[in-house]
Amino acid sequence: MIVIGEKLNSSIPSAFEAMKNGDEAIISLIKAQEEAGANYLDINTALFEDDELDMMKKVLRLVLDNSDCGIVLDSPNPDILAEAAKGCEGRDLILNSVTTDERIDELTPVIAELGCGVVVLPINKVEGIPDTAEGRLAGAKAAIEKLTAAGISEDRIYIDAICETLATNDTNAKTSIETIRLIKSETGANTVCGLSNVSFGLPKRAFINSAFLSIALYCGLDAAIIDPCSKELKKARYSASAVSGADEYCMEYISFIREDYM
Repeated sequence: MIVIGEKLNSSIPSAFEAMKNGDEAIISLIKAQEEAGANYLDINTALFEDDELDMMKKVLRLVLDNSDCGIVLDSPNPDILAEAAKGCEGRDLILNSVTTDERIDELTPVIAELGCGVVVLPINKVEGIPDTAEGRLAGAKAAIEKLTAAGISEDRIYIDAICETLATNDTNAKTSIETIRLIKSETGANTVCGLSNVSFGLPKRAFINSAFLSIALYCGLDAAIIDPCSKELKKARYSASAVSGADEYCMEYISFIREDYM
């Protein structure tokens, strides 16, 4: 599974303060996530509003200078994504995100030119977030059709399964899991989710996150935006990969145990 570190997101109070406090605080977040096994780092500076682009460029520069991780540029503003992407040459890049009818037309040429990946939210302005996995699959297929028509291969497309908190609806996690299963069985695209959302508002969130991750990996989850420093999630990730058959001869699990428990 591709691990996308979540801790450079301005919606997290500690990350927002780190971004305000200067380079060293940001560098600490960068290095901690890379050392914990992150493959990509998600950069979201949307809470800085009028200064969003400048802050994104600053954090991006620090990531490029202080890690070898891939980059996920995360913004609701397509102009900011397109501008910041210019600074990522030579580094694996994913743009986060487009929907079936927002940002997709503006960013498709950028994605095609750069050869980068893209996260797709299978929603639209009129209907919002579909209540069912089948509805999300339909939205995903519509977006995939647009992107592939522009020459973007399905293996560069990441469909967001849309994790919503169980605190407001006890079937939210089940719907996300079923979305992952359907996307993997009926398209050639990848699956991704902002995993921590599933436990928002609940106590002992790591318990819920770990259970969700284990089931999602079995159903075909390819990537997740998570806290890579969470010991509980690391245990769940390596254990579930071994049990689901994704870890040949359990070698990654064995390495994890040797590094962390021996």
